[in-house]
Amino acid sequence: MGNGSFDPSDNTTRTTMKKPTLFNFQAADVSALMMLFGFALAAPAAFAADEVTISGRLSADELAMTDAVLVVELNEDLCIESTLLPNGKFEFKLPVGSKARLVFEKPGYKTKEVLVDTKNALNTPQARKANKNVEFAVVLESVEERKFEAYIGPVGYIQFVNGTGIMRIRHDERTVEVIGEPIMIRKEE
Repeated sequence: MGNGSFDPSDNTTRTTMKKPTLFNFQAADVSALMMLFGFALAAPAAFAADEVTISGRLSADELAMTDAVLVVELNEDLCIESTLLPNGKFEFKLPVGSKARLVFEKPGYKTKEVLVDTKNALNTPQARKANKNVEFAVVLESVEERKFEAYIGPVGYIQFVNGTGIMRIRHDERTVEVIGEPIMIRKEE
């Protein structure tokens, strides 16, 4: 069969045809695996770049924060790791596009919540520069000072404007009267 036509009864021709096809198929598989492997290596870096670092300071009457707690609840689903040092400094990272509820607690002090929505945080070059690190302070108030009052909801809201990515902060420390006996929390001695 010198004219290049295919003869199914000719094993030599079939073998000759299979080898290049098999080699090309294997080469395609290797290329695909290398691409997947390459993307897998690049993916964590790409996702890591789309994070906002939240940091700041928690304080309560100049006391150490050794018994204070910072809870970071992500997308109403899971808690993520955060660092809260004895001097009150805290830091953690949030993925862009997520919503987080931050809860700051210390025995003898009113619990405060702050909501953070990172959607639009890094959507422009200017926003990327300005919002890569977001820093704020939280001051806890003694339960003794306002025994019969409770916050009506989160005391702070941090979000980013669609289009510009400019950070918008809103405070809401309104309280409501608590009827009945106040809840007493053991205060650090």
